[in-house]
Amino acid sequence: MRQRALKGDVVKQKVVYYALMGRGTSRKIEQINTISTAYYKKARDLATQSEDEALGLWVQIELANYYYRFNLLEKCLPYLMNASFKIDDIRYDDQIIPEESYRSLGFFFCTIGEYKDAIHYLKEAAFLARDPSELKTSILDNLALCHLHEKDTTVALAYLNDAKTMALQIDAKARLARVNGMLAMVNLGKGELDSALHYVDQDVMLSEESGDKTNQQYAEIINAKVLMAKGDMHAAEFLLDKLGEELKSNPSRTDFLIEVEQLRLKIAEHKRDSEMELAIRRNLGMLKDSTIYGEDAQVIQRARVLAAKERYLNEASITNLKVQQGRFARNMYIVVLVLGIGILIIAYIDFRRKMFARYHRYEKKVLAYRLEKTLLDQKLEQAHKTLADYLRFLTDKNRQIESLQREIVRINKSTLAEIEEKNGKLKQVLQSHILTEDGWQNFNMTFDEAYPNYYNQLKKWIPELTENNIRFIMLQKLGLTAAETANVLGISLEAIK
Repeated sequence: MRQRALKGDVVKQKVVYYALMGRGTSRKIEQINTISTAYYKKARDLATQSEDEALGLWVQIELANYYYRFNLLEKCLPYLMNASFKIDDIRYDDQIIPEESYRSLGFFFCTIGEYKDAIHYLKEAAFLARDPSELKTSILDNLALCHLHEKDTTVALAYLNDAKTMALQIDAKARLARVNGMLAMVNLGKGELDSALHYVDQDVMLSEESGDKTNQQYAEIINAKVLMAKGDMHAAEFLLDKLGEELKSNPSRTDFLIEVEQLRLKIAEHKRDSEMELAIRRNLGMLKDSTIYGEDAQVIQRARVLAAKERYLNEASITNLKVQQGRFARNMYIVVLVLGIGILIIAYIDFRRKMFARYHRYEKKVLAYRLEKTLLDQKLEQAHKTLADYLRFLTDKNRQIESLQREIVRINKSTLAEIEEKNGKLKQVLQSHILTEDGWQNFNMTFDEAYPNYYNQLKKWIPELTENNIRFIMLQKLGLTAAETANVLGISLEAIK
């Protein structure tokens, strides 16, 4: 039915065409690129013009998948959150490939650690997916993964067995290999090492047969863990040495190499080989310094916070909307008998809708300022943290603070003033811009590299200086104005003067 509707509308056909071109070019180029981004923008703009909610939902999920494929969680977050608000309100028959849309949402929420939401969307996807199929198998093993994270091993094993049966039916060796790998990890966690070894052997063999080198390497890491648990340190060390040599030539799998080195470190500690332990620790330090190791976890953590916030707003919106719809439906029956009461109820609902709209606008402003601050902090974390980086950071921070101060003044003169007075969330964001003690320590280290002993000499020459006095002097030396210094220190301009 959905295909017939698309055939009769040229604009909607163009939406699908541009979105599929975006998907195809991104997979061919294998990275974020201007061509794919331009295609997706055309698809999004046309979908908005078409006012087709189901088509707009599909484009949003396609855009989210584009960024998700390359681990840009902060970019895919708004699209997937918007999709999650809408998808349950659109009938399956009206959606475009709904099983893939629900699966995408399930995968995303699983990635950010929201496992209950992930399970909800994956169950919807499993209900809609063709049986048996590669899609259904992938949904089942991800349902198992979510239940494992929720410590529900019994349900997880049931899903894994279903996924294994289906993978055997359709001869999906790569998927079967992953299922065996998960079964190996489950049995390793339960201490059933012989079973774990059996499953991991199957994982390695099937990965080799399907040509899935990445999964094979991950399976060999699991194999090493099982061997170490069995006490066969020699075999584990041989396997890890061999795997480490392979991974050194593959910079895209530095995460695997770090895990291999961490396992080798445990073996060195077990052997009490201090020379080997020192060499491994040095190598691990260089690997972590030369990669973005750890930043993915930070991004996921930030995304989880934003997702929780957005989900809260969504749940509140849905609850209010259902209450309003229920009241409106009941009152429409009453209005036939009591016109006056009906008019009062409609007026009340309209008032509540306006209040909700104002509250939603306010929350969007708060979220935008929080996101802007988070991205600025992340930008500093990714920089080399030179004094020039800090100067740019402090300049951008001042720009954000001034913008936020102006926004607070505007809101206090608008209909949103009561909401800000009650919640004070914009003031909280403003307060969060003040550098923490950890932030000052990092800044001091960088400042000391540029101006050695400057801090100590100040303390020596003028011992009565407070920490705030010294911070003021250091910021002035960087060239910040009095107003900018006041913003960073979180004090008034009069106090600076």
